[in-house]
Amino acid sequence: MHEFTNDQLLEMPEIYSTDESLIKLIHDDDYVSYNKLFERYFKRLCQYVYSILLNKDDAEDVVQELFLNLWKYRKKIEITGNATHYIFRMAKYLALNTTRSSVSFTSILDNIDNPKLAYIDDSLEKDEVRIALYDCIDRLPHRSREVFLLECVDGMKQKEIAEKLNISVKTIKQHIWISLQKLRACVELKKYLI
Repeated sequence: MHEFTNDQLLEMPEIYSTDESLIKLIHDDDYVSYNKLFERYFKRLCQYVYSILLNKDDAEDVVQELFLNLWKYRKKIEITGNATHYIFRMAKYLALNTTRSSVSFTSILDNIDNPKLAYIDDSLEKDEVRIALYDCIDRLPHRSREVFLLECVDGMKQKEIAEKLNISVKTIKQHIWISLQKLRACVELKKYLI
């Protein structure tokens, strides 16, 4: 274990004074700097992400994921500007990804029923699009389809699905995100074929 002299201890606060210096130290595998940045931002980021998600648990999950990514990709992260701005932008991006992955099946159907969509002129076309959507759901990979239907049709919470299927909530979110991406692409393709 490294012993610090009194002079080194007096100099340490200067090392940790700016976020930019912390980021540079984290880049060099300094876990103490990582913890310092975590302590400095965790509560503020949770409040910020909560303002986007309106869910305390999800907000904390997003901020924890942010810090895990910050450590995991510390060698690749290049911050040329304001570190605070970068960290909050990263939090916003992760929060928006979370909201995107939790879009429900009913919102997809709401979009299909939206009169603004030019390719849906009457109820016959709506039925065709709805059939196309169900066909797209049937084409999803087995586990993704199962997770998607449990959340979006049966209305189960992600935590409940995770317990039922004995997989993590993060895996649930990933299956939902993949399902929504594939459904959007599939429905977009089919709308031109209808």
